[in-house]
Amino acid sequence: MSRVENILKGIAKSDRVAGAYLFLGPPGPEKKEAAEFFTGVLGCPKQDVVSVAPSGATFKIDQVRELQEWTKYGPSAGKYLIAIVDQADALTDQAAAAFLKTLEEPAPGVVFVLLADREDKIPATILSRCQRLIFPESRQQWQPQPANSQLYGEIKGIGKSSRLELFKLAARLEKEKERLEELLYDLAHYVRHELLDIGAARVILEALYRLKRRANARLVLDLMCLKLAKAGGKNV
Repeated sequence: MSRVENILKGIAKSDRVAGAYLFLGPPGPEKKEAAEFFTGVLGCPKQDVVSVAPSGATFKIDQVRELQEWTKYGPSAGKYLIAIVDQADALTDQAAAAFLKTLEEPAPGVVFVLLADREDKIPATILSRCQRLIFPESRQQWQPQPANSQLYGEIKGIGKSSRLELFKLAARLEKEKERLEELLYDLAHYVRHELLDIGAARVILEALYRLKRRANARLVLDLMCLKLAKAGGKNV
C-alpha cells in the first residue's frame, strides 16, 4: 500500500474527516486514483460520489452551480457524499467565488476533494479551507525512447538554436497530435533526469498544462521552445 493510501485509510479510520481536501501534485492519474480510493475507504456508494471537470479550458460558474445542486442535500445512501473536483486550478475567478460559498457552508456529510497540478492557481481563500495532501513526482525510473533520440539532441542544444529553428521545432511537435501529450511527458523526464534541469522540465509541464486546457497548440509550443532556448542559453 502506498504512503498516500495509508494516509487516506488513517483519515477514514479516525472518523475525523474534514470537509475539503486538496490533492496537489504533478500531472498524471495518481491524484484521481487516490480520490477514488478515498471514496472506497469511506464506504461511499456510487450514488454518493460526484465527479466534475472543466468544460473547456476553465471551470465556469454554471458548473459550480450544478455542483452545488448535487451536494446541497448531503449524502443519500451513506455517511458521506464525496465531490471530486478535477483540475480545480482551472476555476475562473467568478466560479472560485461561488465555490468558496459552498466550502464555507457545506451540507452535513459532504466532503470535497480538489485535484490540482498548481497551487498558485487556486485562490488563498479556497486553500485555507482545504487539508492538503502532496503527491511527489513519480519515482519510476525513466528510460529514454530511441524513437525520440533526435528530439533529445535538439532539446539538449536548444540554447544555440535560432528563432527560425525554434519555430520549426514547435511546428514538428504540433504535427505529433496523436502522441503529443506522451511526447511532452517524455521530454520533461529527459531534461529532468538526463540534463538535470528542473526549470526546463517545468517549462514543458506548463506547456502540457495549457494544452490540456485546449489552448492554441502552436502558440503554446512556440512559447515553450522560446523559454527552453532562453533557459538553455544560460547553461551553454
